[in-house]
Amino acid sequence: MKFLTTREMAAKWGVSVQLIRKYTGDGRIPGAILKDGDWLIPEDAEKPGLPAREEVEITPFLKKLRYQQERNNHFGIYEYLQLNAAYSSNRMASNRLKRQQVESIYRTNRIDPGFEPVKVDDILEVLNHLGAMDFVIRTALEPLTSDYVKKLHYLLTYGTYADRKQYFGSGTFRTQMPRLYKDTAADPREIARKLNKLVMDYEKESADLEKILEFHVRFEQIRPFADYNGRVGRLILIKECLRYGVDPFILDDKRRTAYYRGIARWDEDSSVLMETVLQAQARFQNQMETCMLMEYCRPANPRKL
Repeated sequence: MKFLTTREMAAKWGVSVQLIRKYTGDGRIPGAILKDGDWLIPEDAEKPGLPAREEVEITPFLKKLRYQQERNNHFGIYEYLQLNAAYSSNRMASNRLKRQQVESIYRTNRIDPGFEPVKVDDILEVLNHLGAMDFVIRTALEPLTSDYVKKLHYLLTYGTYADRKQYFGSGTFRTQMPRLYKDTAADPREIARKLNKLVMDYEKESADLEKILEFHVRFEQIRPFADYNGRVGRLILIKECLRYGVDPFILDDKRRTAYYRGIARWDEDSSVLMETVLQAQARFQNQMETCMLMEYCRPANPRKL
């Protein structure tokens, strides 16, 4: 029997080397053997498919996350996810608040403006993201629907300056073509149909990381809302990882260029985005282990919003 290296198999299947190693480490490629620190994979091995649709059970990670959420634990995985997702996702969309300011809003409902003026929208976006993340954690096991996606958009944008604009509307699809994505975004008349089809196709079977990312790319290509599409999409990424027991991750501003390039090049080379996400997953896991975030369950004072 002829064997291929992880790099050779990654090129054959059109995925990243890290994903091949994850498949082999999870035992999803029959016949793969570990030799001299690397995996050798049978040349005729089939790419792992998606598991059959079955009732999703709550994972230990989500159970612990909800436990800390109910008790509003500080310094646990719940706070880590809340703070870093709110800071990173908004920062990627040009929110200028510093991480210390986001932490102050979360813990004390106060903010030190420092020496620079602070936009009201920047504060509202952080508060809204904290609330939207709570919603995601509570509803992580629910199926995706167009109404669910609209709900996320509403939670993220309610009360912002954009929400007061006539063309906008929190939780509603855009009615105009975006200026920067005229060649790729869906026609406003086609948004509802395309998003419904995307969701229905996605919900036909269980999802792994590759399928979750595929959904994210197609969602961003449709661009159903006038703004905040990226932040909605990144919340869906977290929700679906929690739903299917996929290692969660946070895409920070340092990975912004690679993240956008990965979305743009997905159809020709999906490994660009996959590589970026696997790096983010590794960083998330490292932080969990280093700070023992899963074990930290000391009761904290309730957060006031």
